[in-house]
Amino acid sequence: MPPWPMRMLSPKQVREHGMANEQGPAAQAQSCSAKAADWYLGLKYTDLPDDIVARTKLHLLDVIGLALMGATRESGQVVRRAVHALGKGEECRILGYGDRTTALLAAIANGTMAHSTEFDDTHNEAIAHIANSVITTTLALSESNALNGRDAIAAIAGANEIACRVGVIAPGKMHAAGYHATGVIGTISASYLASRLLGLSLQQAQWCIGIAGSQAAGIMECWSDGTWSKFLHPGLAAHNALIAANLAMAGFTGPATVLEGRFGLLRSHVQDPNQVFDFERMVGCLGSRWESRDISFKPYPTAHFIHPFLDAIFALMHKHGIGASDVKSVMCPIAAHMIPIVCEPVEEKVRPASDWHGRVSLQYSIAEALYFGRLDGQGYAEESLGNPRILELAKKIDYRLDPDAPGRAHFKGWVIVETVDGRRLEHVEPRNRGSASNPMSADDIKEKFRSNARLMLDNPRVEQIVDRIDNLEQLSDMRDLIALCC
Repeated sequence: MPPWPMRMLSPKQVREHGMANEQGPAAQAQSCSAKAADWYLGLKYTDLPDDIVARTKLHLLDVIGLALMGATRESGQVVRRAVHALGKGEECRILGYGDRTTALLAAIANGTMAHSTEFDDTHNEAIAHIANSVITTTLALSESNALNGRDAIAAIAGANEIACRVGVIAPGKMHAAGYHATGVIGTISASYLASRLLGLSLQQAQWCIGIAGSQAAGIMECWSDGTWSKFLHPGLAAHNALIAANLAMAGFTGPATVLEGRFGLLRSHVQDPNQVFDFERMVGCLGSRWESRDISFKPYPTAHFIHPFLDAIFALMHKHGIGASDVKSVMCPIAAHMIPIVCEPVEEKVRPASDWHGRVSLQYSIAEALYFGRLDGQGYAEESLGNPRILELAKKIDYRLDPDAPGRAHFKGWVIVETVDGRRLEHVEPRNRGSASNPMSADDIKEKFRSNARLMLDNPRVEQIVDRIDNLEQLSDMRDLIALCC
C-alpha cells in the first residue's frame, strides 16, 4: 500500500488551493457541509475562547494517554501486527512503540488503541466519542507535515465542534438503528480536519465530506459477544478521512447534500420516516455557541451512562463506610434509553463474558466498584470477571425505570442500597462527573493521563508530555510531541 502524498499548505493557500475547480458556489454554499466547511476553513487560533483552548489541550493529552495504555493491551498488540502486515511506510509512528508505517495505517492503530478501554470522552447528548478520531487524524498528518501547536489547537477544536454538531442533529437515533455513532460522526469530523490540514479549497472540502459520507459506518453487533470490532471505529474514521481528503484534493467529487439529502447520511443511518432532523443545530451560531463545551471527560473506563451511578455508590461508600460485605441489595432507578444499553439482557450483564461486556454492564461495574473500592484503568481484569464474589454481588444489583430522569443531554445516577443490618442508604448524582456541569479539573485529567501513560513510558517522559501539551501554543513542530510518545 503506497503512502499518498499528504501535503499541507500555508493558511493563504488553504483558501486559494484548487479554486479553479470551484463549481456552483452559490447553490452549494447552502448545504450543511459547505456552511460548516466555510466556517471551519476560516477558523483561526485567535477566534477560540480561552476555555476551548484549554479543553482542546486536555483532549489531546487524554487521547494520547489512552493510546499509550491501549498499546499495552492484547488488542493493541494485535492491531499493531495487522497494520504492519498490510503495508510498509515511514510517514508516521505508532504511539508507544515508535515503529513507522504509512499515515493511513498509523491512524488505524493509534485510534484503535485509544478506544480499547471505553475510557475516551463522550458528548452526552450525541452519545459519541468525539476527540479520538480528530486527534488521531491530526497526529497522522502532523508527522508527514510541519504543524505547529497553535494550528493544531485550532484544527482540533474546530473539528471537535463539528463532530458534536453532527451528533445532535438526531441524538441517539443512530444507536437505535444499531450504528455506533462514533464511527459515523468521527468519519465526518476527521474529514473536515484532513481537509483543513491538507489545504483543500471550500469546494474540495465539500467533496471530501461527500466522499466521507459513503465511508461513515460502524455497527454495534460486537456487544452481542464482546469482540473487538468497535475498538476500530475511531481509527477507521481517521483512515477513511485521509482517503476522502486525498481523493477530493485530486479532483474526485462527492455530494454537497451528504448530510441532509434524501439519501444522505442522516436519513440512511436513522431510517425513520417520522424523524425530524435538526440540521440548524449543526450550522447555527458557529463560532459563537460552542457545543463542544458539553463533551464529558471520563473518570472511569466504562460506558458513560454508568458513571453517575458509580459516583453515587462511591459517595455512599465514603459517607457510610460500607463495602461489598455490607450490601444486601442495590436498586438503580435509570432512564429508559439507558436500560437496553447497560442493564439488559440481564444474564449478560450480571455475568459478562469479556472485559468489554463488563464495561457496558451497570450491574457488574457497580459490583466491581463495591468489591475493590475503586474502578480505574486496571479494572475489568480477567481474574475480576471470573471472581465468584463479584459475580454474586452483581446479582444483588437491580434497576427500575426512573420516571423523572433528565433528557439525553444529562446523565443522572441514583442508587438505593439496602444493607445487611437493615439500613436504607440513598444517593443521587444529578450530573456525571466530567461533564460541563460537574467537571473534572485539569489536574484530574492530567493525573488520569499519568496513570495511563506510565503503563508504557517512564515517568520523566510522561512529565515531559504533560509539560509540552501545557505549553502547546509555543510548540513549533508537533513531531517533537509525537517523538516523546514513542
